[in-house]
Amino acid sequence: MTEKNTAHRWRPADAADVGVIYDIQCISHALQPEAHDVLLERLLLCPQGCFVLENGGVVSGYVLSHPWVRRAPPPIDVPLGAIPAEADAWYLHDLALLPGTRGSGAGAKISALLAEQARLAGYRTVALVSVNGSQGFWEGQGFSVCMDDALAAKLECYGGQAVYMERDLPGRGS
Repeated sequence: MTEKNTAHRWRPADAADVGVIYDIQCISHALQPEAHDVLLERLLLCPQGCFVLENGGVVSGYVLSHPWVRRAPPPIDVPLGAIPAEADAWYLHDLALLPGTRGSGAGAKISALLAEQARLAGYRTVALVSVNGSQGFWEGQGFSVCMDDALAAKLECYGGQAVYMERDLPGRGS
């Protein structure tokens, strides 16, 4: 079993982090990297949903998330323009950790932090698209597969093994 590394900490991302976010996603998502401007737009649209993982000042992971419409994941590498007024879920766009950071507990920690943030913002659902065989990790974080033919067609741009998943959150006081 891998020992959890408590030296890693999540901090809010800012525009100066986009270069390292881009570099990490090129390693983690080598077959579907997104452009710098797309990553920056996600960060600027919802800075409170974007974090980087640091250890000794070195960034080794990131998460980009924002409100969005359930069961309508945005295509990858396409600017959003704006957060839809009808957004009804917190969408976890991307979580990527460098290989040496996996198993540190950082993924579970940020998943819990984002779920609480979403709940406090009034959202009852966190949604994501699992890629690169990460479905088991997300199931361990309380997410369930919610697929149908229409979603399968929307996920073609995400590559093989893409699965839409959701996690219901308890309401305030639950």
